[in-house]
Amino acid sequence: MSFIFLSNKNKFNNKMKIYVIKIIAIMLILIGSTSSCKNDDIDMSKIDFSNIEDLYAQPLSVIQKCVEGKWKVYVQYGGAAGISYLKDTYVEINGDQYILTNPKERYVFNITWEKMYVDWMGSKTWVMQRKDLDEGEGGSCFYSIMNDSLTTGNTYSDNRAVRSILVRIK
Repeated sequence: MSFIFLSNKNKFNNKMKIYVIKIIAIMLILIGSTSSCKNDDIDMSKIDFSNIEDLYAQPLSVIQKCVEGKWKVYVQYGGAAGISYLKDTYVEINGDQYILTNPKERYVFNITWEKMYVDWMGSKTWVMQRKDLDEGEGGSCFYSIMNDSLTTGNTYSDNRAVRSILVRIK
């Protein structure tokens, strides 16, 4: 008689194990789908893309929307060079390319976006990284956009902080 009792108990334990495994699997699927939709919850129609003080703290989709387009480089400052006003230097950011032109040359760089810690900012932010350079070398992060003026900073492993102000071309 005890044999039958043990047999029924084992069947009950097996059914419970299967039931618990199914519940855990459903919970994992729900948690995974919720976290993957995090950036999709942003209502892009309610954002003023011409005035964001903390652009560096925004989701990638907002940063990309703010920086896409054509820009005139107004000034660069910091690093070892001090300050320089660049004449007739333009930047175009679209999709996965960064195009830099001046009267003598035109450069086309393929880019990728990486979230990384930037020492001189003291936080993690999305960095537009040139694919032809090592990580942390020559990437651009974006501070703010105010009235179609974009403030950027470059990332260098030796902590040089070269910043630029770009003005949108309409």
